[in-house]
Amino acid sequence: MFKEVRPALLSTRREEVCFGLLAVLGGMAGAYGSIYCGHVFANALTGNLVSLASELVAGQWLRVAARGAGILLFLVGVALSVILPVRLGGDARRWQRRCLLIEAACFAVQGLLPYAALTAVSPALYLWPVFFACGMQYNTFTALHGVPVSTLFCTNNLRQMVLHLLVWRRQRRSGSPDAAREGRIALTYFAVTGLFFAGLCLCVALLDPLGPRLMLLCSAGMLALWACDHLAGA
Repeated sequence: MFKEVRPALLSTRREEVCFGLLAVLGGMAGAYGSIYCGHVFANALTGNLVSLASELVAGQWLRVAARGAGILLFLVGVALSVILPVRLGGDARRWQRRCLLIEAACFAVQGLLPYAALTAVSPALYLWPVFFACGMQYNTFTALHGVPVSTLFCTNNLRQMVLHLLVWRRQRRSGSPDAAREGRIALTYFAVTGLFFAGLCLCVALLDPLGPRLMLLCSAGMLALWACDHLAGA
């Protein structure tokens, strides 16, 4: 019986480690753009649409083009995260490993780009690789233990955490057997959000000594995650 249970346990633990590290790296990439690159948060598009509208009204056409292209790269990343798994025969695990490698390459390129020259044109132009990587990650790693979560931003994570906590509280009082499940879901949102925040803090702490090299550290983290997942699934 132990041999029958062990693979499922390993798979579960691997998924938790994967999402945990992705949340940390997502926080680092988000803070990098927000703090070091003109408050450009490449992880999500709402702020970029606000900035795009401001640049458009101001007639800053080069910045409009750079930010618009960054938004387009995010969307292309989402589209490829749908198309490429089909090309790989629908093997979700195989695609996730490929996605980790692509993200590692994007972060490595990000760390090597000429920061001063590109940010002088537009910080969004400099962050094109992160825009693309985030689009792929956002639509590839979508659920932990069947719970829809984001490893790139936390607004919906926090909303869902509160909602499930309220359901857990009500069901616990009524003695419902579903209370434990609601509690685990709330804890999942809390854990992913906490690790995302840890990534933010780590970026703030390392940004001054490392600068753009911080993105090389993110690339190394992605490669380590790919290697561990590849070896565990071999």
